[in-house]
Amino acid sequence: MSDPNRSRFSVTADDIRRYDWQARLAQHARKECWSYYEVFVAAAKECEATGDEVGRRVYGLLHVVASFHPNYDAKGNPYGLMWSNFDGQRSLMAEDLTDEDLQALSGVLEEIADPEYRARVGDVLWESKRDYKAAQIAVRAFLESAELHKTDDLWPPYTERLERAAQLSAKLGFGKPLHQEVISALEAAINEFENNLKSGLLCHRLMLTALAHDVAATARYAALAERWARDLASAGQSDFSHKYWELATLWFRKARNEPEVQRCQLAAAEGLVAATEKSLDENKLGFGNAARWMGQAVEELRQAKADPARIKEVHRRFLELQQKSLDEMSPIDLNVDEIPGFREAEQQTQETAAAHVRGRGFEEAVARLVHIGRPTNVAALRKQMEEQSEQFIWDKIVGSNALDHSGKVADKLAPTGLGSPEMEETANRKKMVQNAREIQWQIAVTWRIEPARVAILGEHGIRRRDLFFLVAGNPFIPSGHEGIYVRGLQAGFFGDWLAAMHLIIPQVEASLRHVFQQHGGVTSTLVEGIQQERDLNQLLWMPEMEQIFGQDIAFDLRGILIERFGHNMRNESAHGLMPEGAFYQPASVYLWWLVLRLCWLGYKLTPSSEEENPA
Repeated sequence: MSDPNRSRFSVTADDIRRYDWQARLAQHARKECWSYYEVFVAAAKECEATGDEVGRRVYGLLHVVASFHPNYDAKGNPYGLMWSNFDGQRSLMAEDLTDEDLQALSGVLEEIADPEYRARVGDVLWESKRDYKAAQIAVRAFLESAELHKTDDLWPPYTERLERAAQLSAKLGFGKPLHQEVISALEAAINEFENNLKSGLLCHRLMLTALAHDVAATARYAALAERWARDLASAGQSDFSHKYWELATLWFRKARNEPEVQRCQLAAAEGLVAATEKSLDENKLGFGNAARWMGQAVEELRQAKADPARIKEVHRRFLELQQKSLDEMSPIDLNVDEIPGFREAEQQTQETAAAHVRGRGFEEAVARLVHIGRPTNVAALRKQMEEQSEQFIWDKIVGSNALDHSGKVADKLAPTGLGSPEMEETANRKKMVQNAREIQWQIAVTWRIEPARVAILGEHGIRRRDLFFLVAGNPFIPSGHEGIYVRGLQAGFFGDWLAAMHLIIPQVEASLRHVFQQHGGVTSTLVEGIQQERDLNQLLWMPEMEQIFGQDIAFDLRGILIERFGHNMRNESAHGLMPEGAFYQPASVYLWWLVLRLCWLGYKLTPSSEEENPA
């Protein structure tokens, strides 16, 4: 075990003071840590070029601190790594800094003029060392940085800094003077923007933070949220209007005013119905999206205890739209097979994939990500393998083995053409999985999925609350499992494939069992009066799998999760055979994307368990 007191960068506070790094920040236009990273990296390269080893290490420490990707939903230290590779290599995170590194940062904390970087250093010291004074400095620095970023844009960095100041000050003492100082700043911000309709969801985010910190002005903010909901509906911004109705519901619920809660729920649902029909009339919405919104309206009408006749009417309209949507469900695909030149095609497709999701709201970006490719085309892959088999004889005379992560033979592929039709079919299936592992999934991840994921991560903070739209009431997800899915999906967006796979893989099993049961499938055995649930190795081969999800998704899930000539991740991870680095591979990214796609499809269609007999 390494000595935590030994410095990773071997610099002191005096070393840091020797360099004019603060002037570089002052001259830099973009006042955000991710941008400061580039400033410090350039300075480190300058020092390296001139043989200044101390300067290289000073700027190395500074740029590492700027590089941390914050996840303020995390239970532990929120300052995580900037990047990770499939081979297990990764950038540093706050927990990698040693005591001496932190001591050097602590020595210059109060001297840092730039509030953005002062907030980062102070927060890192708090999270790493529980330095109370550093946390106090960080809180006020976050407030100062927020003011520098204040605009009426829809998603400004402004609100993120206010939220973190509130979160951090609450940890230091909920309701104490520093916390109250932040809450006062938060309420002043709401007052400033409450009549600025252009700011859209800015006040929504500010009021959500105020709600989380037990602000007392319940009646005022309930009324304000309702006013925003009505004004935005009048302005034709139905999606924003709906969010403010939901916010008004939360404020009234905090006040324990159930009649007003029900009234706002009903207004939100009816607003959703009206907006959906209006968008259909104006050809602004396809049947698929319309069905999703109408299905959500049905659930909200039920929660609001609306008139049963009205629920039945809207539900029938939902079923009608859902039926019409079937003809629209074609993925947004990027045809790279016709582009000459592999490397050129790879670069062009990666750039196109990233551009495909950039500059979009988070929900639209997710929709574009899940449709940026399609699951493996099994019919086309089978035809390809048959054509190759006709051209080459090697696989007819030589077999091969599949090894697990411990090096043991996990499965054998016998030579084809020498056995029964059943044996040949098994061999062909294994070859198809092997091909998908070595080519199909890797290209899908490297060319499309990863560039798009990284582009979304660069533009959106991706808090857990941002992902709940995918899981709430989703027929693919068993009740009570929503939070696990949210954490797994969020971990994937952040590139933490170790956490993502440990969260997602067991949930796939739970979801398949849940969906099969809804369709009348029997997912347990009964032997001598003892019932035992079928595991993923059995569920993925049940007839319901292809009947419900189709052969392409079934092939991908089997290949990645249980096929030994694939990745067999379910079994090898369950038995502890996979080292940490093995989770950082294209298969993990592909599985995460496939599960994200399944969640999105369930969210979009919102099928009801009462489909055949609408209430």
